Amino acid sequence: MSSSAECRPIGWGGWGPDPNTSPTRAAIKWFADPRSLHHQQCACGLWNARRAMQWVIPAPPRIWIDDQPRMVKLAYILGAVTVFLTSGNAADVSPTSSVAASTTPSAADSLSSLGLSLPAGNVLVGNNETFTASSPYYEPLIDEAWSGNCRLNASCIVTPKSAQEVSLVIQVLSILDTKFSIRSGGHSSSPGFSSIGSNGVLVALERLNTLSISADRKTLTVGPGNRWEAVYQYLEQYNLTVLGGREPVVGVGGFVLGGGLSLFYNTNGLAIDTVTRFQVVTPNGTIVNATPTEHADLYKGLKGGLNNFGIIVEYDLTTNTGIDVWFEVKNYTRAETPALLAAYATYLQNADVRSNVEIQANPAYTVVLYGYLDHVSAPSAFNAFSTVPSVSTVYPPTNASLNEVLLEIGTAGVTGSSWTYTVSFSFKVTNPDFLQESYKTYLEAAASLLPSGVLLEYVPQGIIPNLVTKGQAQNGGNLLGLEATPQVWGEIFAQFPATVSQSTVASAVNDLLAKITSSAESQGVHLPYIFANDAGPDQQVLRGYGEDNLKYIATVAERYDPKGVMQKLQNDAYFVSKEL
Repeated sequence: MSSSAECRPIGWGGWGPDPNTSPTRAAIKWFADPRSLHHQQCACGLWNARRAMQWVIPAPPRIWIDDQPRMVKLAYILGAVTVFLTSGNAADVSPTSSVAASTTPSAADSLSSLGLSLPAGNVLVGNNETFTASSPYYEPLIDEAWSGNCRLNASCIVTPKSAQEVSLVIQVLSILDTKFSIRSGGHSSSPGFSSIGSNGVLVALERLNTLSISADRKTLTVGPGNRWEAVYQYLEQYNLTVLGGREPVVGVGGFVLGGGLSLFYNTNGLAIDTVTRFQVVTPNGTIVNATPTEHADLYKGLKGGLNNFGIIVEYDLTTNTGIDVWFEVKNYTRAETPALLAAYATYLQNADVRSNVEIQANPAYTVVLYGYLDHVSAPSAFNAFSTVPSVSTVYPPTNASLNEVLLEIGTAGVTGSSWTYTVSFSFKVTNPDFLQESYKTYLEAAASLLPSGVLLEYVPQGIIPNLVTKGQAQNGGNLLGLEATPQVWGEIFAQFPATVSQSTVASAVNDLLAKITSSAESQGVHLPYIFANDAGPDQQVLRGYGEDNLKYIATVAERYDPKGVMQKLQNDAYFVSKEL
């Protein structure tokens, strides 16, 4: 991975701002000058502090301070704040080293001039790490992105370990008017949503990995930096589970905020509806708990409002008993898929709420998972599919704990050098007609792309009314604007080599989406909802919730982020400001 970034020692002659021109510059100069550290007697020792700071100064991009361009990098400022206030654990310092720095009145004054608020006691014991391209940790952190097209070379990467450290980071980003992106697990197909290039900073939440169970075992507290594999493994000891990702590699944060379809989503509803508390760092650095009774407006806004309000650093999720389930996975030919979809339409009209059927079609064959939330044998819930012949069995009928199933069959790992692109759409299912038509339209597009190495898949995720009513009854409901009717949340998933331009794939997939949407509208089955976890970068997810819910999200965003930091400085997302 190439990068033009380089590290330079602090204190290069004339490189820093003039401390005599403004309080802000004086503060930056104070942070930048190693001689200032000499007077603070840091607990880690002067040599370690200087050595750490020398590793956190990147080269471009340019940052503007007081309307004048300076070659001052965000890592330069974040690194100084990190070394002095939080840890000093930069790339060449062991992450396990014990480093602490206490702020003196002069340090506090300098922070105040930057507009930064200090934690109680004016002391932080450090864990935060800031990495630039010269660090041996930089490239592995970039490569955490699931899709190759999302592996962008950030100017620097910050990995906070606490809400307090996130607070400092977002305050510095805001004050320096610097672009940033937030990453939980990085399981995204949209470049710039959980990644950023040399124009800004990646705030990687992987070290926000709290996992704890309440005394009554009804609530799991989980950090956004966890992946679902770790969550399921942790809960096994208690014979519990939560509504989490169907793929263990997916990160907690983006999955929950996007709605979150678990393996038995029609039984239990969406993951977002099981959240009883969000801990949020708002753009001014305030740490708040949003619950149905505390900051209730923010809590409601987060039940669909995505990352328009701040950085979520902790979730409380309702747990479920980890009972045994039954599952089976079969392969079907392309020729049998229309009959399979007809059976699916019949199934959705009167589905057993403890059952689940998941279909994934590619140009050659179709894979189907049948699951039942109980220890049973050959459940009758799937009788509609019994007349459709399969060609092979991927997993024979099996009973296991839900966590075991998720860890066993959730095999969608990192795609390596492959790039991905997805879009989402939804439509009512009253009969097989449109399911079969949309599949036929998909096959035509897939055939045209296959010669260039683009594999297109169609994933019609069947939703029954129980999912909608379950969500409406839990914790005050959500803002998704769902209709309680049998429906499909369709996903078109493209996987392609880096030799094929993303714009080419995006154009073809968006054309396919337009055809499906237009036909659904003409037949009266179109639904406006767009599932955020599968949506494309150009889709208007929030507008699909309905005008009233969109306006509510905008009102709450303005209340908690009056300066519009999340709208203006966040690199890319489903911004409410763009969809009004």
